[in-house]
Amino acid sequence: MSGDIAIANVASNKWNAKDVYVIQDMRSTAASKLLDFGANPFLITCLEAPLYAPFFYDNISRIAGKFRFSLGFGFPETRAKAAASGKNLQFRFPSYYLEDMREIRSWENRKKLVLVAANKYKSGKTYIPDRLSLTGVLRQLKSASWQLVSPAYRKSLAASLLDRRLEAVEYFAGNKDLDLYGSGWGDLSELPSTWANRLYDVINDQYLGRCSNKLETISGYRFSICFENTAFAGYVTEKIVDCFVAGTVPLYLGAPDIETIVPAESFIDMRKFGSFEQLDAYINSMNEDEAIKMVEAGRHYLQTEIGMLHSYEGFARNTIRLAKTC
Repeated sequence: MSGDIAIANVASNKWNAKDVYVIQDMRSTAASKLLDFGANPFLITCLEAPLYAPFFYDNISRIAGKFRFSLGFGFPETRAKAAASGKNLQFRFPSYYLEDMREIRSWENRKKLVLVAANKYKSGKTYIPDRLSLTGVLRQLKSASWQLVSPAYRKSLAASLLDRRLEAVEYFAGNKDLDLYGSGWGDLSELPSTWANRLYDVINDQYLGRCSNKLETISGYRFSICFENTAFAGYVTEKIVDCFVAGTVPLYLGAPDIETIVPAESFIDMRKFGSFEQLDAYINSMNEDEAIKMVEAGRHYLQTEIGMLHSYEGFARNTIRLAKTC
């Protein structure tokens, strides 16, 4: 049941709170209220990065310690709990339904390169945006205050990959090799003026607006840029998984331990290239057999027991399995 329905049933004495097992996502107020009623703290999840949920990460060990299980990013004690309890607490970010799997399209008929991502920007330094606005000033003041009080936010900003993503857009859009989708690219006024000036001319016709179906869109490209918002161990989101599902080759930058999470042969690791020119030369030289072999490696990974956890069905089955151990 959703939290509001569970609260209503407990409050009306239709349910006994002790019979309710709570699955809480970060700081869910509904889940907290159920726990106040006396419900069981079964599972806590965190599917967000510290860049956007820093205060939860600052207190993650204390909060998670109240729950029997924890599945998500940033739970340092998960493996220790698994070893102590004998339970398999494997976690992978769930991001697609099994029916979403696309057919692998003809390589010859695909376009070269795509990026589907919102244009978000955060920086550890104060900057002058291309257009001053009250909203922009308040956003930077908020960021500055978070930096003062949140160690997790400071650490996440230091590992931010947002500038690297802009560098990739500048290079490939400048060469007319990139189709760009997502919100925020049509108006660059919230970016630092230096970045806005560098991107205004190169984006031009390369920005195609928002796409109604990301998987369908990227399946028509040979390669897809998938840079995480920030780089920290274990933080692997839908960006690379979407490529596996759509059947395109990921150009990945993010988790430093990415090769321990997905097979190294299933993606192109940006860290192996000293420049975008080197990366560009590599993908231009890649033949169809090499590329399809990489696509199939990603598909094979999703069919493994651990890879299945990236699906919503796999995440749900794993949660139910944990519940049956209680």
